[in-house]
Amino acid sequence: MRRRLLTALVGAVAAALLAVGVVTVILVRLAAYEITVEHLENRATTLATVIGESIAADSHVPLARGRMQRLSRSLDVENIGVLLLMPHPSMPPQILADLPEGLTPADLDPDVLIATGTSNGRVADNAWAASTYSSEERQSPIIIVVVSSGLFASLGPSGQWFLVAAAVTLAGAAIMAVHLSRSLAAPLVEATEATLRIAGGELETRLPDPPPDKLDEPAELARAVNAMAESLERSRGLERQFLLSVSHDLRTPMTSIQGYAEALSDGTIDDARRAGGVILDEARRLDRLIHDLLDLARLDSRRFNLDLHPTDVGAATERVVDGFVPAASGSGVELNVSSPADPVIARIDTDRWGQVVGNLIENAVRHASGRVDIEVTGSPVHIHLSVTDDGPGIDAEDLPHVFERLYVSKRNPASQESGSGLGLAIARELVQAMDGTVSAGSSPGGGACLTVTVPAMS
Repeated sequence: MRRRLLTALVGAVAAALLAVGVVTVILVRLAAYEITVEHLENRATTLATVIGESIAADSHVPLARGRMQRLSRSLDVENIGVLLLMPHPSMPPQILADLPEGLTPADLDPDVLIATGTSNGRVADNAWAASTYSSEERQSPIIIVVVSSGLFASLGPSGQWFLVAAAVTLAGAAIMAVHLSRSLAAPLVEATEATLRIAGGELETRLPDPPPDKLDEPAELARAVNAMAESLERSRGLERQFLLSVSHDLRTPMTSIQGYAEALSDGTIDDARRAGGVILDEARRLDRLIHDLLDLARLDSRRFNLDLHPTDVGAATERVVDGFVPAASGSGVELNVSSPADPVIARIDTDRWGQVVGNLIENAVRHASGRVDIEVTGSPVHIHLSVTDDGPGIDAEDLPHVFERLYVSKRNPASQESGSGLGLAIARELVQAMDGTVSAGSSPGGGACLTVTVPAMS
């Protein structure tokens, strides 16, 4: 990349200088041509008058080559040609002095020249100008004088300064290109090396954190790589935690079931009914864990169907709460539910909504000191369900992770978010599938407040 940047920057500067140089040369040549033509027209007009009067006074005036050369040097021109145009079209023009090399009488376009008095043009690298002279006598020949001069478009001292300035500019551009290529490529090289280490399993790899006020692309790239590494590292930790937690949740009931089953088989237990009750409770616990895992797998893969239909969210919530009152009372927790008197309608899956509310209530009952408030409120746009407990609340650093699978609070790591550690994660996935959102916060009394929002139907 450095080489490409260096080549591109230096090449761009060189191309710009070349374009400026070419345009400058073209403009200088055009200006030189105009100045030369103006100079030649003046000389041609003067010579046409002088030579024409001399020939009119004495038609035998010789126009020797040596004389014309001396006259050319004195007038600062390269060549002087004289053409005698006869009055009768049938008579060919007479060349009294050689025309500039490469120029013929036909190139002069005599008709236009006679009409305008002067004309000019270019042959090879020379410019030429022609002028006419005719005496007042009728049927007298017309004398055409042609002078030519080379086009000298030298830039002179300014050209030398231009070359020096171009060389200095190219050198400066090369230095700046090297600096820019290094400064731009270095973050990319560091990011490439970091991502390769991360891909190799070194998830603790981080790039140096850029200053907060630095908002350019390399800084944003460094932040993105660090965020990716943190997310991957956290995902690996959650995966390990998930496996450990699921293994523990599976092992504990299986140990109880196996122990009581062996005792029943050996006949070493007196209370068979009690043993059967323990086996049944542990089997139900296993069944719930398996169902939670299956639900989460279906939600992740979107392999589930929702029966969405207009439903009174308040009434549906109250029915779920009523089913949890006995279990909450047994845990010493009072459930209080409130909802609007008028129906608040949303398109939800009633069974899945019951699962969401149940998971939120279970989480709140486990952390509450003695009271859980469930409130449904409505507006023309949204319907809100809030579940608030009077427990210890949620730390600010834990709030962003409440709905992650098997997340364990740093303040109270022994307390899982639900019986299987998956309840709130399932609730979030279900709510999002119903086009809603879920969030966690702290209540004014210091407990936790989990809020679900779904679109309202008008």
